[in-house]
Amino acid sequence: MTHIARYIDDPPQIFLWDIDDIILFSIFFGAGILTGLITTCGIVGCAMVYILMKVKKTKSEGFFLHMICWNGFFALRGVPRSCLRYFIE
Repeated sequence: MTHIARYIDDPPQIFLWDIDDIILFSIFFGAGILTGLITTCGIVGCAMVYILMKVKKTKSEGFFLHMICWNGFFALRGVPRSCLRYFIE
């Protein structure tokens, strides 16, 4: 019998944070290093990661990609932008 990992499709983790949480914290911490406000930006980064983790737990898996596409920040080929509400032929 072959053992199949239970969480094979989960994103990589470092301690308790997923990789996207670490990226968000790194952006704020890096901005803190550049501006000289390391402590403030580190605390804001931790707060943003906390908010992101809570939103990820309550929303479905493709929620953020849906919001990015819906608001027109990311375009799909062959599909009109969904932020446009009226189409004229």
